[in-house]
Amino acid sequence: MQAHVNGGAGVDLFGFAGARADYNITSTAGGGYAVLPKNGTASAMPQLVNFELFKFSDTTVNVEYDEVVQALYVAYFGRAADAGGMRNFQEQLSKLDAPHDIVGINSAYGSNPALRQLIDSFGKSAESDALYPDGVGAFVSAVYKNVLGRSADADGLAFWSKAIDSGALSQANAALSIMAGALENTSPQGLLDAKRIDNTLAVASDFTLALDRPTEIAGYAGKLAASMVRAMLATVSAETDLGPFQAVIKQMLSVMAGELNAVFGAPPPDDAMSAPLQLVGVAAADWGDAPM
Repeated sequence: MQAHVNGGAGVDLFGFAGARADYNITSTAGGGYAVLPKNGTASAMPQLVNFELFKFSDTTVNVEYDEVVQALYVAYFGRAADAGGMRNFQEQLSKLDAPHDIVGINSAYGSNPALRQLIDSFGKSAESDALYPDGVGAFVSAVYKNVLGRSADADGLAFWSKAIDSGALSQANAALSIMAGALENTSPQGLLDAKRIDNTLAVASDFTLALDRPTEIAGYAGKLAASMVRAMLATVSAETDLGPFQAVIKQMLSVMAGELNAVFGAPPPDDAMSAPLQLVGVAAADWGDAPM
């Protein structure tokens, strides 16, 4: 059994001797992280829980607000955060002293104007507008597909549509509210939805944390790269074994960094990509009416 080291309350730092690119950082069950050398020489290193900063010889990786930022990216863009976006929104959330959980962020939306403005910037963005269709019913149905990975049930569709139509819920905050509502729902379906969300955010986190080289960071840009990650996350379910996604992420990053062009050919221009890329070993998801 892997040992656990718990940093406890506050912002805690754990140091490593090598450079950032010498280590793999992956999320683990229970909200922790595994930080292991890529050469495999220290497989007995502990799982780190409640550590927010990982210090390497050349940089420090911040995972504070990692889950919240990933939740915003998944809810509004259907994809994992890019490295620059993760840093930017972590800094903004920290300055706002925002809650560290999704339900807390959603609850604070109505009472914290600065936080509301930040969340609205996601909901009203061009990328979110391109992902979700017009019309309240179609919009709610697409949010269910993206956030919960399933079609909206009649009661859920009616509830959220009415909330938006009545003005009780802004459409800019609807995707996050539907995600938070699922996490608080203790019904059998709610528990499945919550597990699907947890698994999706874990894969999204692992993808962003795997961006540890300049070519990968630069490669995760544009519609093609976004559609690749969107397609990968759409395959996640409540029952998904997350282990195989490490190999998928590694291959995707090699493609984005231009290292597999000799095998697959140069990627098409961004504008030519209007549907999710079919990944090797990963089935394409049914997005219904939601545009990509």
